[in-house]
Parts: sequence; structure tokens; C-alpha cells
Amino acid sequence: MSDDWWTDARQDRQIRDLREEVGAAYDYADRSSRTLQSKLTEVQGTLERRIDRLARSFDAFVELSDLRVEMAVFDREAAIRKEARRLLRSLARDAADPPRLDLNLDLDDCPGYWLGPATAALTALLRGDGVSADTHAAEAIRRDEARTALFLTLALAVAGRDAEAVPWLARTLPPLGETVTHVQRRLWAACAEGIFGETGRSHVERRLAAFVEGLPAADAAAEGRAWAERISASSRGGETSWLPRILRDQPALTGPQVDTARLARLRARIEETVPAVEPSPRTADDAGVAEFARLLVALVDEGSPAEAPLISRARELRQIIENGTAAPPESWDAPGGETRSLLRGDMFDEGSPALRLVALRAGRRWVAVAVGDLAEKASRPLPERVQVRVRGWGLSIGPDGADSTADAEAGIAARYATGPAAERVGLALAGAGVLGLVGTIAAGLGALAVLPAVIAVVGAVLWIVQRLARRTAAESAVREKERFLSETRQIADAFRELRARHETLATSVAKDRETILTFVG
Repeated sequence: MSDDWWTDARQDRQIRDLREEVGAAYDYADRSSRTLQSKLTEVQGTLERRIDRLARSFDAFVELSDLRVEMAVFDREAAIRKEARRLLRSLARDAADPPRLDLNLDLDDCPGYWLGPATAALTALLRGDGVSADTHAAEAIRRDEARTALFLTLALAVAGRDAEAVPWLARTLPPLGETVTHVQRRLWAACAEGIFGETGRSHVERRLAAFVEGLPAADAAAEGRAWAERISASSRGGETSWLPRILRDQPALTGPQVDTARLARLRARIEETVPAVEPSPRTADDAGVAEFARLLVALVDEGSPAEAPLISRARELRQIIENGTAAPPESWDAPGGETRSLLRGDMFDEGSPALRLVALRAGRRWVAVAVGDLAEKASRPLPERVQVRVRGWGLSIGPDGADSTADAEAGIAARYATGPAAERVGLALAGAGVLGLVGTIAAGLGALAVLPAVIAVVGAVLWIVQRLARRTAAESAVREKERFLSETRQIADAFRELRARHETLATSVAKDRETILTFVG
């Protein structure tokens, strides 16, 4: 029976092992199946996306082919654009003599397209033929004034003919509204940076001044507050860092120091800005000139009114075919931002000093109001005394110290004071224990001497502990008084130093205010 039992148990164990192995195999197969299914799903998704992209690209290619057939009828317009690009390339190479254009211009050709007569006008201007330039420019303006003026302005600026570009600038950069276009912002910056010379700078300053003067009273007041907030935000917090923290929390004390520092930083910023009145020499590699060239390309590539939708759609289809690798050119009339926000950013953000100078002149009245307010607050007298809490005790402190610290010192002493009652109890217990011990020994009751001995020891320990605690409390009270008086003296010394500094602020505040108002007046 024993052998059969052992055999059955071994067979059961083998069966369990086989079941575990089968279960593990099933688990492994299940995990592998899920992993494979996930990878197949991923591959399937990738393949579907690729197939979808290929299908969209193929559809776009077919549509683009059809568009090219439709656009083939605009061969005359395409020829005009080709000649315009050839002329612009010669300007980019700084060619002294522009190429002769093969336009064979007939004003009846492409009657709605402005680019032909505008290109002819540009060529005549570059060659010094004023009569022909006026004739072609008049026809181009009749067809599309905005694009003609922009084309001639940008092209003449790229060619370095600033004086000839300025008359067209007035049309390209008209009186400003609440928002500006992308090209208006670029022209604004170019005028400020001197690309069009002093005449261009004066032009954009007049436009901005007229915009500011034309703001409704409520909008002008809100913008003035925004400028004042930006000026006030220039505080770095280090002007009063030397003061004890308890005084830094007193606005009546720290405010004049902070406002004086804000005024000084504004003056420094303006003094750094004013040299920007001298325009730097311009080169063909300037970012402004390069941006003008890109805008010209975008303007020319728009096409005539009839073909512009086809050209735009063809560009979208090429984006699809090329998987969006090439960003479409930014339209010249795309939104460029809010005029007030741009003006404020030019003044206070880190950017071109030339733009900052133009913004400063446009917003001079807001700067003047903010400067006057800062000067007035910086000149306010400091209070004679301040109410503070030193280590939990309220005090009135002035440059000569606190009014009185007697109450606070008495309160500190009372806080740490301990009575002698516990000490006396310990002493009484110790005495009673000693008397009891003597009595039991004298009576010959030595076995009972343990109890009074313990009482004597406990009383002595209690007396010693309480005596040490009283001494420690007295020492702590002395240290707390010393810290309290030391902090009080430090606050009074800082207050006295602050008042001494404040007496010297009036001269610097008046000088900074006068300097700033001289620049913006």
C-alpha cells in the first residue's frame, strides 16, 4: 500500500507540473498574440495613413494637372510676371543698369492686371524717364492702386532709391487704424530704422502721432494706464533689500525708493534710445531689405484677379503633394497686429532702439504723465514714526529708536518668570525625608529607613531641577530682551539711514524728471 501511495502522489505531482507548464504556455501565447495584434494594428494604421496620403497626393496631382491646363490661357500674365521677376533679380544683384523688359506693352492687354504697367513704371523710374514712369504708373494705379503703390515702394527701397520711394510710401502706409497689416508693420519698422531716410522716419512718426491723437478719450486713458503699468513693472525689488524685512513691508517707507529707481531706469532706457536717431548704414544683407524682397515675390506671384484663385489653389495642391514641407509665403495684407499693442511693445520690450525711439515720440504724453506721477510719489516725505511688531511686541519706532521698551521688557520677563513654589516643595520634601531618616535610625528601626530616604532624595532632586529651571528661565529672559533690544536698534538705525537717503533723493528725482521731459517734450 505504501508503494501505491507514493506512485499516486508522484503521478499527481507530475500532472500538476504539466498543468502549470500548459498554463504558462497559454499565458505566453496570449501575451504574444496581444503584442502581435498591437504591432499589426500599428502597421495597419501606418499603412492606412500612407495609403491615404498617397491617395490625397495623387488626387492633388490630378487636380493640379487640370489647373495647369486652365492656367495655360493666362500666358500673357505669366510672361509679365516672368519679366517682373527678372527685373527684381537684377535689383537684388544691385545692377546699375536694369535690363530691358520684353513686355511689348499694350495697355489693352490684360486690362485688369496691374503688374504690367507697374513694372514698366518701375523700369522707367530706374532709368530716369519721368514722363514714361508717370504714364505707366497712372495706368497701374487705375487698375489697382494699393498693389501698385506697394510694388513701387518696396522695389525702389530694394534698389536703394529711397528718395524716389518716399512719395509712394505715403500711399502704402496711410493713416493707421486699430490694426495694421503685415506689410504696414514692416514698413513701419523700416521707416523707424532709417531705410527710407529721415523723411521715412518723419512719415511714420506723423502717422503714429495722428493715430494717438485720434484715440477716443477712454481708449487714450486706458492706454496711458497700460504705459504707466509697464513703467512701474520695471522695479527689480533690490532698491530696499538692505532694509530689515519688517520695514520692507511698510509701503510708506519703501515706495519713494522704488519709484526713484523706476524713474532712474526709465531715464537710462531713454538715454540709450535717443542715439537711434542716427540711422545705421544700410546694406543689401539687411533683414529689412531681405523682407522687402520676399514681400515683392509674394506680391508678384499673386497673379491677375482672374487667375489669383487658381494660383492660390495650385499652391495648396503643391503643399499636399509635397507633404507640407514648404511653408506658404505670408500674404502682404495678412494681419500684422494691434497698433496700440505694437507701439507699447516697441517701447518696453527688448527690441530695436530705432523702433523704441519712434514709440517714445508717439507716446510722449503717456510717458510725461507717468513720469510726473512717479516724481510726485518719489518726493513724498517719509512718516516720522512707524508702527511695527518686534518679536511679537507692538512698538512705535522712529529714527531715534522706540518710544519705550519698558512694557515689552516687562512682558518678556513675565513670560519667562517661574514661581518658587515647586522649589520650596522639593526643599520641604527633602527636609522631611532627612528628619524621618534620622528618627527611624535613632529608634532602631533600620528596616523602615528606606521610605524617608527615598522621600529625601526625591525632594532634593525636585529642588535642584526647579532651581536650575528658574536659572535657565532667567537666562532665557535676558537673551530674549537682548535680541529684542538689538532688533529694535537695527530697525531704528535702518530707519535713520533710510531718512538720510531720502533727503538726497529730491535732487536726483528732479534731474531725472527734467531729463526725461526734455527728451519727450
